[in-house]
Amino acid sequence: MTYSHFDHRHKFAAWCAARAVQRKFAKTLILKNVLEKSGVVEFVKENEEKDISQSDFDKHHESWCESIMQTWERDEIKGASYGRAAKLLAVYIKSMVVVRDGQSKLSAVAHPPIDSMILKNISKDESIKHQNRGGWKEIKWTKMNKSEYKNLINDFRQVFDRQPLWVIEKYWPITND
Repeated sequence: MTYSHFDHRHKFAAWCAARAVQRKFAKTLILKNVLEKSGVVEFVKENEEKDISQSDFDKHHESWCESIMQTWERDEIKGASYGRAAKLLAVYIKSMVVVRDGQSKLSAVAHPPIDSMILKNISKDESIKHQNRGGWKEIKWTKMNKSEYKNLINDFRQVFDRQPLWVIEKYWPITND
């Protein structure tokens, strides 16, 4: 068996993604397995260097989230939400693609990891002129349903027009301790 650089990156990215969502939720191996079952790993392996439209990425993202949610429901994982599935995917793609090449086509359309620190900090930025900005700090990313998640991503696209959404991580202070 060969161990490729992709395998090496995948192992690290899956660990990062699991750690980002697992607090009081699920074990790393469960989260790694659900990523692998969702189709995102194969997609990244085959498409990380290819051109992709925002709408095509969004369709894939929704399909991956739904796959993850179905697996969690089937396995009776407590605390599952669309927001957790989306963050698992976002951190995986960030670790696999965005950090490696922030100018890639996939980096340009990927969704950012969303957490309470980003939501609180971005809602404080008075230079952002968006009707929903003040309410973003109230959002619980671990509880977001599909509609709430899509609305938030659309809000961010309006605010960060023509920029990759990874730029919102300037509002991420890394830790809150």
